Amino acid sequence: MEKYVPKCIDFVLEGVTDDTITTPLQQTIPFTNLNMATQLCTLLEVMLGDGKQVGTPQGLEATFIFCVVGSIGASIVQCPSCKDRDRFDKFLKVNVFAKILVPTVDTVRSTWLLNTLLQAGKAVLFVGESGTAKTVVIQKYFSTLPAQNWLILSMNFSSRTTSMDVQITIEDSVEKRTKDTYGPPVGRKMIVYVDDLNMPKVDTYGTQQPIAMLKLFVERSGIYDRGKDLNWKNIKDGQFVGAMGRPGGARNPVDPRFISLFSVFEIQFPADSSLAHIYNSILDAHARILSPQIQSFVKTITEMTLGLYAFIVEKLPPTPSRFHYIFNLRDLSRIFEGLTLSTPDKFKTVPEIVRLWRNECLRIFFDRLINEKDKEIVTTKLEEIVTERLQEMPGATEQILKNLILFADYRHCLHETVPRLYEDLGNFDFIKPHIENVLDDYNITNKKMNLVMFEDALEHLTRIHRLMPLPQGNALLVGVGGSGKKSLSKLGAFAAGCRIFEIVLTRGYNEEAFREDLRILCGILGVENKAVVFLFTDAHVVEEGFLELINNMLTSGMVLALFKEEEKDAMITQVRDAVVASGVLDTKENCWQYFINRCPSNLHITLAMSPVGDTLRTRCRNFPGMVSSFPKLPSVVHLQKNSVISRRRCDHVCWSHGSLISLHPECGIRRANSAHQVRHAQELLGLHRYRTSLTKRRALNLAQCKRLDGGLSKIAQAKVEVAQMQLTHQSIHVITFSFLLVTVAEAKIVVDAKTSECNALLEVISKNTEVVVAKQNIAQEKQKSLSTESEIIQRQKVEAEVALAEALPALEAAAEALNNLKKEEITEIRSFAKPNVYVQKVCECVVILRGFKDVPWRGAKQMMADNRFLQTLLEFDKDSITEKQMRPLREYFRDPNMTVAMC
Repeated sequence: MEKYVPKCIDFVLEGVTDDTITTPLQQTIPFTNLNMATQLCTLLEVMLGDGKQVGTPQGLEATFIFCVVGSIGASIVQCPSCKDRDRFDKFLKVNVFAKILVPTVDTVRSTWLLNTLLQAGKAVLFVGESGTAKTVVIQKYFSTLPAQNWLILSMNFSSRTTSMDVQITIEDSVEKRTKDTYGPPVGRKMIVYVDDLNMPKVDTYGTQQPIAMLKLFVERSGIYDRGKDLNWKNIKDGQFVGAMGRPGGARNPVDPRFISLFSVFEIQFPADSSLAHIYNSILDAHARILSPQIQSFVKTITEMTLGLYAFIVEKLPPTPSRFHYIFNLRDLSRIFEGLTLSTPDKFKTVPEIVRLWRNECLRIFFDRLINEKDKEIVTTKLEEIVTERLQEMPGATEQILKNLILFADYRHCLHETVPRLYEDLGNFDFIKPHIENVLDDYNITNKKMNLVMFEDALEHLTRIHRLMPLPQGNALLVGVGGSGKKSLSKLGAFAAGCRIFEIVLTRGYNEEAFREDLRILCGILGVENKAVVFLFTDAHVVEEGFLELINNMLTSGMVLALFKEEEKDAMITQVRDAVVASGVLDTKENCWQYFINRCPSNLHITLAMSPVGDTLRTRCRNFPGMVSSFPKLPSVVHLQKNSVISRRRCDHVCWSHGSLISLHPECGIRRANSAHQVRHAQELLGLHRYRTSLTKRRALNLAQCKRLDGGLSKIAQAKVEVAQMQLTHQSIHVITFSFLLVTVAEAKIVVDAKTSECNALLEVISKNTEVVVAKQNIAQEKQKSLSTESEIIQRQKVEAEVALAEALPALEAAAEALNNLKKEEITEIRSFAKPNVYVQKVCECVVILRGFKDVPWRGAKQMMADNRFLQTLLEFDKDSITEKQMRPLREYFRDPNMTVAMC
């Protein structure tokens, strides 16, 4: 009753969930909580009354849920514009493993103390070892606070956290109220929660700067503005809650003056009885869907898990070389989270569920171990526990302890319509075709990866893929170069339906560029709502500050103060429709919280690091979030062997690689002052180059062999053809000789006839030659006469040119005189009965040039009587004078007195 009824009624009537306030569900008619309870009781009475029996607890709970839906959810409206029944159905089904908190005496006491002190306005500090549920208790309490009244600001410290980081985060969450007063939005109070409080490093002066800044904030309720004027900022309505581990290792002692400001409580590791109650409750609730045989074995599985956990914590404590051997409640929770992935159709018997339990224990504990001795301790204890607990079940021990153990849900990952169920995949022969199909699909849409799916690769891929579908499933993959960390992570993410996100290093890449990439990543996670695997390798650590941001993402799911105010507004605008569709009031705070919640739920961080040197140990000590998930890829290269010849070659390669590793007992890890390091990437690159060179050499040798064989074949063929030609030549020689004799006789007759014809032709040619010589003599004489005439013509030409040069001035003078001649002067000349003799001769010359027949003075007078006489003289074409006209003119000019002056 308490599990379903109060929460469902609050959700329907008020829209209240565990940590948010949403829009109340729409009802067809008003329905009060009393009506709902009455209708629920009526349905229960009808279905369970009159002595009706329900055989199993699962059946009873199913009946009760049916009655809840038919009473509390009966009046909810479902239509195209309002899908509130879908919201109610989703509300009933939601059960996030990471948010499960089974109440115990310790958690109830801690929650009561936290609530009481915060209500009184006091600061609270929880101190305890990692995994004692400090953070879970605090976060669970925060989820019960009304969101409209409280603003929760969570942050995690690391060794690189600075006071400026803390101040920026606080300033980013408050608003200005008056001149120097700031605070959360009006009507709300702010709780600043800091986890791993004692992680910041101690500076030269023995101070932890973030702690010093927080001391000022908690003690005086304000901080200084770090601008130019250092103005004081009063921060109202703020409270402080902290959590940290005991000092030691990377955790530093905290200033006692700062601790004095808190109410401090030591959080102890839960007692065995509490742990048994917690995990037995979780597994028992899930086992209700499984068979009765498995349900009765739930308590035994819980006891087996706690026994194995206690043994490992005792036998495998952390050391400097095994710094990551930190086992706590998170690891226990991961085991039970894996058990809750079981389904009725895949796990029907106790041996099947116990084999799943063994797989989860191996993945959580065994994959973290770094040497064979530690692995032997764990496997021996597992065999001992299984043998002891299942000795009464014949054949169960052999089934459970079968060494090849592969559990995953990628069997049908390429078929979207087929449910993905977590199951035992059997052996490598079964999963190899599925993985190769996944690889082929990956290569179609992504940069091609040439991977050989050998057994170790298949096993590592299965381990990595197991984490991808889990909420906040993060992994730290440790292995030397070439062990397949990046390739298998990409393939595992593709099989899980996740996108791969990697940063691209460029010249000058710094923390601001990294933050910009993280903003892009958060856009994919929160706005596009896509599952993403963020692959981050040690090559990407340009600055150690990058790991500070990664640590924040691993611990809190978000980098604080990553977005500026205008960038926040852009994100809020893009998720507003999704917020409305989910039934939540689309206020600015609710939209931003919706975005913040989406990011960690879609994010899977995979860190691929190398174990070489002390860098990894130092980083894990400074950034504790990096050790949250730690499956390690062994430094092994295993080659497939397909034949006797390939087996020998593979054995030789493995021997040569092992001989190199034997130079360094620490499996190829670089020693101090050592110039050698065995890296699988280099080994594989060398093998690739050798194979390429071998292929080219074989092709060259084959081409040369073919060329030599072709040459020898041609020589043999030529030898046969020469022998045949010799035989043929001998036969032809005799026939040819006889034929030539006949041919010569016939040719002689033809030659004689041709000789006679040639002699006759010679006689004709001789006669023609005499004629040609005579004509040639005539031509030469003609050429001589023409040369003489040409000289005469040339001389006359020169004389003519001289005469022309002399006549041109006279011509020009005549033309000028003609232009000056007036009509009155013409009339005067025409009136003479007998003019001057030379005037008359000039006029007669004009008559001749004009072509008149009557030449004497009478004809001249008639010519001058023409009104256009002067015009015709001006237009007269002097170049058209003919030789006929020139002959009589010469007679006139024989007179020596015929000059211009006389005329």
